[in-house]
Amino acid sequence: MAVTKIHPIKTTLKKAIDYICNGDKTDDEIYVTTHLCSRENAHKEFELTKKQFNSRTKTLAHHLIQSFVPEEVSFEEAHQVGIELCEKILGGKYEYVLATHIDKDHIHNHIIFNSIDVDEGKVYHSYYGSYTNIRNQSDKLCKEHNLSVIDQEIQKEINEIKRRKFVNWYDWNEDKKGKSYKSRLQFDMDRVIQKAISWEHFLKIMEQYGYEIKFGKYIAFKQKNQQRFTRAKTIGDNYTEEKIKERIRNKDKDLGNIIDIKNNDKANSSKGYEHWVTKHNLKTAASTLVEIRNKGFKSMVELERGISRIANEKNELRQEFDKLSREQKRMKEVVKHIQICISKREHYEGYRKNPNDKIYMMMNRKDVEAYQKSYEEINIFLKQFPHLRHVECIALIQRVKS
Repeated sequence: MAVTKIHPIKTTLKKAIDYICNGDKTDDEIYVTTHLCSRENAHKEFELTKKQFNSRTKTLAHHLIQSFVPEEVSFEEAHQVGIELCEKILGGKYEYVLATHIDKDHIHNHIIFNSIDVDEGKVYHSYYGSYTNIRNQSDKLCKEHNLSVIDQEIQKEINEIKRRKFVNWYDWNEDKKGKSYKSRLQFDMDRVIQKAISWEHFLKIMEQYGYEIKFGKYIAFKQKNQQRFTRAKTIGDNYTEEKIKERIRNKDKDLGNIIDIKNNDKANSSKGYEHWVTKHNLKTAASTLVEIRNKGFKSMVELERGISRIANEKNELRQEFDKLSREQKRMKEVVKHIQICISKREHYEGYRKNPNDKIYMMMNRKDVEAYQKSYEEINIFLKQFPHLRHVECIALIQRVKS
């Protein structure tokens, strides 16, 4: 089983990157991989990305560690699992440095990634939900690579957290006790959606279930024993007003959800509810099987192959789309720096020819420094997209510098 842990870096980012890339630990950096940044200047490039979006986050980066069972995985496979984990949890949107340490019995990956993404400057929020996603993705990759997988008790906890979006630890603890208003609201909304034939019908049934409804920017619900309304969107993305309406329209196309009777407190305490859940699960399983066969899958092997094929195709298309989107966005940004370099070119050439001329530098400092800063930005861009190095205007600027 690969064990994961994560913590923020708020000081000495360069020192942390230099540590994880230590040649004694990574076989002279053979097992070091970077994404959207260079090994030597990653800390500067992280900072430049933050400046580009005027980010105010105090977290410089996040440090994720993924450890493997001793003698279970090769150096190469551990490093590959680390790369795949980065793809899964970061989606190609964050600069990162990955280093696999092979100097000890327990091989482990160190991943340091920027605290904001390169597309929109969005801050990566590290909390129990995001960590659970990391752990879940790590376990899936271990299973795919025939490595040890997580035990059933921890898997049960992951499935519980996956079931809906928790916004604080109180919700999570209350939900585990079976006392969470949000868990109850989610369950009621799910079953009412299955009954409702329209949005108005959905609202009517929710009122019959004892809910008071408040309309506004976000729809909210409250039962009699609650002090405050609960916004449906806080349960998860699938419970916004738009999503609920969509689910009502498309419910006949859904395969439905199997309810876990064994771990459901209400089912264990109410024979009537247990009977309803059993009947519901049988109907859902039957309709799911019919739908699968109608799609042309005659066996589980065929179904698994079909799902795998579609998932791979979707992943490839997403990666290509993300790559082109990043390239297009960065090209728009670098055009400004190209224009600065072109406009300040003569000032920089004068400085380059007479680097010791203090009077010239005093008079042209701002222009020379503007050129140098924009040139550095262009260099970062070319490291991300080296195939654009021979674009005419960029090649011209490169020749001026050389």
